[in-house]
Amino acid sequence: MQNKRSADSHIDVLLPIGICAGCGLVLFAILAALARGVADLSTLTSDITLFLILYAVICAVVITVCAVRSKQLRDNALAAHALNTEIYDVFKYVADLPYAVVDLKGNIKVINGAMQQILGLSSPLYHAPLKSVCDISMTDLASIAMCPTEARHPRAVDADGVLNPKAYERVFRIGDRSYELLPYALRSRGKDYYFIHFNDVTDFVELRAKMQREAPIIAYIVLDNLQELAQYVRVSYRSAANELEGILKKWADEIGGLLREYDRDKYMMILSADALQRCIEDNFRILERVRQVRLGDNTFPVTISMGIAATGNSFRECESIASAALDVALQRGGDQVVVKHADRIQVYGGQVKLLQSNTSVISRVNSNQLCALVAKAGNVLVMGHRGPDFDAIGACVGAARLAMCAMGDRADNVRIVMDRKCDAFLTCAEHLESLTAYEDMFVDAATGLDLVRSDTLLIVVDVNNIGIVEAPDIARNVANIAIIDHHRQYEVFDFAPVLSYIHPTASSASELVTEMIEQSPYNESLLKEEATLLLAGIMLDTKNFTHSTGAQTFSAVHYLYGRGAHTNVTRLFFYDTMEDLQTSSNFGTRATIYRDRIAITWLDGKRIQGGAHPRVAAAKAADRLLTIRGIDASFALVKLQDAVAISARSGDRINVQLIMEKLGGGGHFDMAGAQVTGDSLGHACELLKVAIDDYLKGESDEE
Repeated sequence: MQNKRSADSHIDVLLPIGICAGCGLVLFAILAALARGVADLSTLTSDITLFLILYAVICAVVITVCAVRSKQLRDNALAAHALNTEIYDVFKYVADLPYAVVDLKGNIKVINGAMQQILGLSSPLYHAPLKSVCDISMTDLASIAMCPTEARHPRAVDADGVLNPKAYERVFRIGDRSYELLPYALRSRGKDYYFIHFNDVTDFVELRAKMQREAPIIAYIVLDNLQELAQYVRVSYRSAANELEGILKKWADEIGGLLREYDRDKYMMILSADALQRCIEDNFRILERVRQVRLGDNTFPVTISMGIAATGNSFRECESIASAALDVALQRGGDQVVVKHADRIQVYGGQVKLLQSNTSVISRVNSNQLCALVAKAGNVLVMGHRGPDFDAIGACVGAARLAMCAMGDRADNVRIVMDRKCDAFLTCAEHLESLTAYEDMFVDAATGLDLVRSDTLLIVVDVNNIGIVEAPDIARNVANIAIIDHHRQYEVFDFAPVLSYIHPTASSASELVTEMIEQSPYNESLLKEEATLLLAGIMLDTKNFTHSTGAQTFSAVHYLYGRGAHTNVTRLFFYDTMEDLQTSSNFGTRATIYRDRIAITWLDGKRIQGGAHPRVAAAKAADRLLTIRGIDASFALVKLQDAVAISARSGDRINVQLIMEKLGGGGHFDMAGAQVTGDSLGHACELLKVAIDDYLKGESDEE
């Protein structure tokens, strides 16, 4: 401070001297100019005197003004210094602005009075590491100090009212208060320090937490199967619906939610994030409470499906997300709650296998929509999943027939993308070889990718997971995708399909495609050979009409019979070879019973006889194990080159889809599969047992 004052005094002296010297030089220059043309300098005596008087007056004025100005500046400086000293004392001892000065090693050198009160100390000297107060590294402290002001202290809520996740992310608890660290670099007496302001943000943190707890959550709820059940039992539909509504309203009151019916058997509920968390913790026991409602002879439980949006920046976005989540719950088979978070979805329930519903009207609507999309497309590609079975092949052929009819004279622009080396395809291709329309119909993935254009329509059948379609590259490059499938959808698509016909209660994709053809204007165009493949697909997934079969299934079969199909022909597709029998025997000798009700077997793919596909062999083994008395579910594992494939089957007591989803797979209630990459058979079997245990534990918790 003294050095600064000396410098200021030196400047105050030099300023008037410089001004006076400058004025003297100017007057001397003027006088010299006047004397240049005068011979007798004595005549300029009066002028010289006048200039000297003028110079003296100027110097006096300059010195006086500078002296007054200098005195004012010194007085202001002294006043400011005194004020700063008083403010420093207030900041250090009185003001509630806690701070600490920390050296580069992380040791606290001094704290102020406010910080003393927080730490309960009597002295401003606090020789202790910073970590004894808050757990922050010096590296993080230095990076924060270098941040711009706006990045160092971000807004808690942005302009749209959305919580900023970066706000208050460096909050530390000291006692019962929350503090945010705001460090600043400081240099004193040749040493570097950090001046850290402990900003009290307790009220903001508590308000933020309250906003998060009370954030509004939108849920859509529908009654799954009440309308279908009313067709089979003698019961008052309205009284049953009122009973269910009463259960839902009571549940809404318990969690503090607002429930309103917006359509018949359809409800919207608004609840808080805290209430949603309580529902998640008890695994949505409302599902079990609804299942307690039985109709008729107490055989058929009633179920609900629910879609919940736990993310979204506006009510409109939340409503859209909740609606999409409800679609996933329904397409997974119902009796489930799907909660959509910002980065994942959670699924609860799925303990009841639903009745097959009437899909004729839905098929007619989707058939008309698909035909309209085909008519506008430049070309059409059809494909199923990798390793196609008879259901995938039959559905592809049926969808291609519908597309050819809808395109009219442009029918040559329809192609089916398929692995032409698999056994199932070779069997079907032999059956179609007499039809000229199928001479160039089937193409491989590389050729199909070359056919992709901006106006291409891709029809995906018997699969809704784009990652396991025959050619994922084609799906990623096509803008218009239509999906026809009977497997449960696991998650929301990351694209918008132009058509999504996913109906898990149907027996097979071939059944859905058959209904669409029957309900279209081209129902007389289906050829006998095509009808035979569709029938083979239905027979495969229904295990010769003994599994997942309903009135709609037999209605579709009746139509196919009318078009020339017959089981006497399709049964030839399912004949086993001697190698298949040997493979089945190898699977059977390794079968074990787990948890008294689950059969598990395994086999190395290298031991499979003949040219049978390992996945197909595993599926057949799982089907056979399910016929054992007392077995509720069966799993067959087969070792591939770089993975282990698992086929799962069940009756009506265990949802194998939920078990397979724990291993990254999927499917539907009684038929599912998964693939564990890069594992041995033993490790994959242990993972499967863990997934089974988790499922059975959740099942017992609901009970």
